[in-house]
Amino acid sequence: MPRNVLITAGAGHIGQELLPLLQSLEETRVILPTTNASRLKASLPPHSEPQSNPATFIAEEGSLTDPAWFQGLLEKYEVETVFLCLTTEDELFTTLNCLDCMARSKTVKHLIYLSACYDFASTECAQWILRNCSSGHVLVKILTEQKLVYGNLPFSWSVIRPTLFFINDLRSKHSMIENSVYDEPLSEQGVSRVAPSDIALAIKNVIIDESGKWNGRHISIGSKKVYKGSEIADIWSKALGKRIEMYPATEEGFRRFETEMGSKKNSAWGRDMRLMVELFAKEPFGMTEKEYLEQVELLGKEPEDYEAWVQKTVTTANW
Repeated sequence: MPRNVLITAGAGHIGQELLPLLQSLEETRVILPTTNASRLKASLPPHSEPQSNPATFIAEEGSLTDPAWFQGLLEKYEVETVFLCLTTEDELFTTLNCLDCMARSKTVKHLIYLSACYDFASTECAQWILRNCSSGHVLVKILTEQKLVYGNLPFSWSVIRPTLFFINDLRSKHSMIENSVYDEPLSEQGVSRVAPSDIALAIKNVIIDESGKWNGRHISIGSKKVYKGSEIADIWSKALGKRIEMYPATEEGFRRFETEMGSKKNSAWGRDMRLMVELFAKEPFGMTEKEYLEQVELLGKEPEDYEAWVQKTVTTANW
């Protein structure tokens, strides 16, 4: 029987890295819910090597915000494994509805949930975040992880906890070129950085694992080093051959960041993103040594190097 896997956000940063990895799996059906099936189909990777029973990609047009449609999709394809990646303003409703649909479908055996690199399942950590942060797309992960731990759900789960994506830096590309400014206020507390390709590899390795080793586990993905804001500015300065200044992690810097992020989407999202970076200014955003070693075990290698990525990006991209 084929392996039936449903992947959300197939056209996103992680999805673009994950789908080529799943292409190598034989006797696998990859179900891709999307609001634009034709666009997603056009972006699917071509088969690079001959396979006797290559993975099949099936794009289904609809919305994850429609529980009946999502549950019907799970049942139609008898989906066994779901990768759930959601970052939207209706993330809370959609996430909880998806969990309920998975439980009602009676087909799903395992969930891989994309969270963030905080110990949201810990009462102590959850209380600290609730005291120090009001970012909706952060706080929803507390409730979701607590639901996974205490919800008596009829499927097993693994939680992937990435740190701050390398590619977030590309949001500052224009500002660095035109104004010599990295326009997201990252503080001197420091943040770990992660390549979406490593997140994708972790997800793929959990999908193919048949031992159950990663069931009920929370796996952080990212660099061992936490990079201070000034260090990130120095890395980009060296790569670009000119001085790059970091937006200050001050009221003025946070206000400017909120305004700019709000202009790209809406004011509510701008405020939510501001609240997230203000949280990073309260303590380092990274992982323990134990968590780092667990990551290496899951990936089967060391994670990608952030500084090497910056240099390669400047060298190969049209800067």
